[in-house]
This record gives sequence, C-alpha cells and structure tokens, in this order.
Amino acid sequence: MLKIGEHELTKKDLIAAAVFVLVAITLVWVMVGSKPKPTVLLPGAGDPVLLQGGIPGAQAGQFNYPRGIAVDGDGDIYVADSRNHRIEKINGKDGKYALEFGGFFKVDGGDPKKIISTVPGKLNEPNDVTIGPDNMVYVLDTWNGRVQVFSPKGKEKRVFTADDGFFAPRGIVVDPSGFVFVADTGKHRVVKFDPKGKQVRAWGTKGDKEGEFNEPIGLALDQAGNLYVADRLNFRVQVFNSDGQYVKEWDVKGWSKEQIDMEPHLALDKVHSLLYATDGRGKKVYCFKLDGSLSSTLENDAQGRPLFMVPIGAAVDNSGNLYVMDAAAAKILKIKGQF
Repeated sequence: MLKIGEHELTKKDLIAAAVFVLVAITLVWVMVGSKPKPTVLLPGAGDPVLLQGGIPGAQAGQFNYPRGIAVDGDGDIYVADSRNHRIEKINGKDGKYALEFGGFFKVDGGDPKKIISTVPGKLNEPNDVTIGPDNMVYVLDTWNGRVQVFSPKGKEKRVFTADDGFFAPRGIVVDPSGFVFVADTGKHRVVKFDPKGKQVRAWGTKGDKEGEFNEPIGLALDQAGNLYVADRLNFRVQVFNSDGQYVKEWDVKGWSKEQIDMEPHLALDKVHSLLYATDGRGKKVYCFKLDGSLSSTLENDAQGRPLFMVPIGAAVDNSGNLYVMDAAAAKILKIKGQF
C-alpha cells in the first residue's frame, strides 16, 4: 500500500484518484476543443464594402502582414498570412476562422529569408495562394523557393520548384487543366509547370522589351487561357498566351518604383471580363477592361473615407465580388464587383 503521511491509500482510493484525473483531463479537453472559433468577417462599414474583418496578431483569425488571398468554389477564403508563416482558412458562409496550416521551420539565428527549409508542409513567408481545378490549395512558399500543394484541410500533398530553382517567387495561378504558372520575381521570368509539377516552359529575362520583365509579381488567367502579368518595375501589365507568346500590354499609371508595400497582385473576373490590380503604395485598386482601358479606381467609400492602407492580395469569387487583402491593416475586405 502507498502512504501519504500517516494515511494508507487503498486500492479503492487509487481507483478514485485515477477516475478523478481522467475526468479532469476530459473536461479540459472538452473546454479547449469546444472553444468558439473567432468570427473574422463582419458587415462592412458602408458602400462598396460588403464584409470586412481581421486584426493584427498571431492568434486564430489574426494576421501579420498578409499578402495573397484566394476564394474557392464554396466561397471559403484562404489567406497567405505571410509573417505568421501560415495559411489561414476562413469559412465563407459565417465568416469564422476554420483552420490553419504551415508554420515556420525554426532555426536558431540567421536571417529567415536566408533559411531554406526542406521540411514538407512548413512555410517561410508565403506570398501567394490560389485554388486549383482539383480544389487543392497551391501555396507559393516564397523564401523556401518552392510551390507546395495542400488539401482544403491543410494536408501537404506535394512540393515542386523550377529546374534551376526560384528566387523570391511572388505570384501563382493554376489553369482549368491544372497547369501552374509562377512569377519568379527575382529571376524576372514566368515558369510553367504541368499538373504533376514538372517544368514545361519558362520565359522572360530582365528588361523592358516585349516579353521581358522587371520584377513580375501578380498573375491572372482569363477565359481564353491568356496569362496577365503585373510587370512591376516596368509599370505595365503584359499579356501572353499559355505558351508564353506575347499578346499585348498596357501601362499602369500609379505603380511606384518603391520596394516597401509595392507588390501588385492581380485578380480576374472572368464572367464580366474585368482585371483588378492592386497598388499598395497608392492605397488603391484599379479595375481594367481586358483591352487595357481603366474602368474604375477603388480608393474611397461612399462617404469619402479611404478603403485601404496597403492593399496587396486580390481575388474574385463566382459572383464577381472582389476580395482585397490589406497587409498593413491586417484585414480582408469583400467589395462589390465593379461591373
């Protein structure tokens, strides 16, 4: 028998203690497991904002300089929560935080941008995220120099990169057949992969001529399969067919040569043939027709209040509504489509 002081513990005492511990553990598990999921999206503050939400932080439903954003066919939202090194999923129906995946592979010391992690599923400042035709989630793992593919529940499926590696890739899009296009920003090119992640083509070099780039970032695809590229430091959008042949271009007045907060992303409304382009430094989102003419500029609400602090990521849902990721405000804005 065990003794506590002068008291001897019987078998009955030990069983009772074990039961008490199990009950306590169960209660804690239930309390933690049933903790309400935070609501991220709330009604907007006025026209044209339909919904908005998010605050700075590292907890569920919070963001740290979020960049890319994507919306799947069910209306669920995926955010490249860049400096929290993760993807957060928000339920599109009730606006609540659903889950997260990724996480930084920690190494003692050193610049995170110089730490290359080969651990599958871990992320290092993901810049962009998009949804494939298979409903898989494609993440541009920027400072690990790779693309990672996850299930909608965050299970890692596969990893791939360019034959000669990426350098700070920033934009990704997937066509209806599963071909993947990546803006390899630091190498001033676009790289195309087949649905299995094998490189099939790359085009572009640093320059300002047709088919050349100077830090390409955002990508978008239209109904015909043409690829739109935000050619950042050439202050233009270039358009190519799916094989990389130059089609046309137009200037974007307002894009800045500044590095900080200047990461233009693109989103295409295929139903209404509109292309949205963000301008982080200018605190605006431009809406273009596909001939390159400027249709409208989103900058203020109906009361004249600024809509954005640093808009970067952009996505369009099946109804033509625009989602903008405001990196500095750490929030999502759902905005009425400009058609």
